[in-house]
Amino acid sequence: PEEKAQMQAEAANKLRDRDLGLQAKQKAVASEVVTLLGVSEAAPPDHPYLVSKQARAGELRIVPPASTALPENTNLIIGKDWKESAALRESHPDKLVFTEGDLLVPAYDVNGAIWTVQTIQDSGRKMFAKDSVKQANFHIVGASGNGLDALATAPAIVIGEGYATADSLSNTLGFPTVSAFDSGNLELVAKALHDKFPDKPIIIAGDDDKHLESTQGYNPGRTKASDAAKAVGGKAIFPIFAPGEQAAEPKKFCDFNDLATKSALGEEGIKR
Repeated sequence: PEEKAQMQAEAANKLRDRDLGLQAKQKAVASEVVTLLGVSEAAPPDHPYLVSKQARAGELRIVPPASTALPENTNLIIGKDWKESAALRESHPDKLVFTEGDLLVPAYDVNGAIWTVQTIQDSGRKMFAKDSVKQANFHIVGASGNGLDALATAPAIVIGEGYATADSLSNTLGFPTVSAFDSGNLELVAKALHDKFPDKPIIIAGDDDKHLESTQGYNPGRTKASDAAKAVGGKAIFPIFAPGEQAAEPKKFCDFNDLATKSALGEEGIKR
């Protein structure tokens, strides 16, 4: 029993030390992300991804050219293209590597602190800064700055998955909305914002992943959105497309951005 107790204590100490080390690394990454955002220009409205999604640039930034002079002692490297960035990640595993021209979507917590950033390539491929914390963090669309003050005056807190989806919702509704980045983060973001604004009604504007339901027997968009709404006493809603659209091309018609930009119903569909 004494040896067992000692082993359990040692294991607990190792776990604590590992958690402390992880937290320190996450804080260091957050600091580097803030540095990168500080040398980045506002995203242009004609960025290929924004054009393809018919989305506004909002508060997004863009990764500066690889030749940009970064502050001394920074842990950042900027590659000229994704191939060079991949090689840099391989040769500099301890560095944070970003790619010139990628969009930057800052992720905040409920106190307005930046913890990570999502990058979006021209093609739409998305990544988060290495060793950063995404859980329970989000981006507010349709407001200046981190938008918490604007969110406080909104009639409801509407939470979607990706940036383009939240932008379509905000653009149509006329007030700020929230991007949780993905379905797995919806419930954590909903709980955090419910604690921050306990009197606000919360609406989860979920994706309807019919293409996954038909091929894998599971619809993560609907399931995760429903779970998130239930966790905060909110309401989950899903896009309703024109007859036959989703059945014909389920992968093309699954979120509110698709409803606004691809469906015959357009923004009127979101308004309804």
